[in-house]
Amino acid sequence: MRETNISFVALRLEELAKNPEKLSSRFDAVFITKEYFREASQPEYKKAFKEANIPYIFIKLDKLIVAYTVEELTYDDVPDAFNHQFAFGIYHPPGGEETHWGFGLYNDTENETNVKTTYSTIFRTIESKSINE
Repeated sequence: MRETNISFVALRLEELAKNPEKLSSRFDAVFITKEYFREASQPEYKKAFKEANIPYIFIKLDKLIVAYTVEELTYDDVPDAFNHQFAFGIYHPPGGEETHWGFGLYNDTENETNVKTTYSTIFRTIESKSINE
C-alpha cells in the first residue's frame, strides 16, 4: 500500500448487521475478503449494505454481485463471475440509486505493483466526492 493515511480495522460480520447506519461515522468503507463471501450473502448483511451509507469493497470477488444485492439470492445460488475483477464495490447513497465499481489489475496481471496501483484507485474512489455526498 502506497498511502500512509489509510488504516484498516478488523470487523466481524455481525458488527455490520447490528448498527449499519452508524458505520459511516466510524469508517469510510468496508472491505470484505473471500473467506467471508458466503456468510456476507445472507439477508441480514444485505440490509446492512443498503443502510450503512458507505461503500463495500469485495476483494477478489468470485461470484456475481447480485449475491449481495438481491434478497432472495445467496452466494451458492449465484453463478461464478465471468469478469474477474480484482475488486468490486457497491454503494447505496441515501435516497439514491445503488452504484457499482469494478477494479481490475493492469493487463489482468497480479503482481505487487499492479495490486498497489489498484488499491490506490480504490482509495481514491472511496475518497471521491461522488460517493461521499
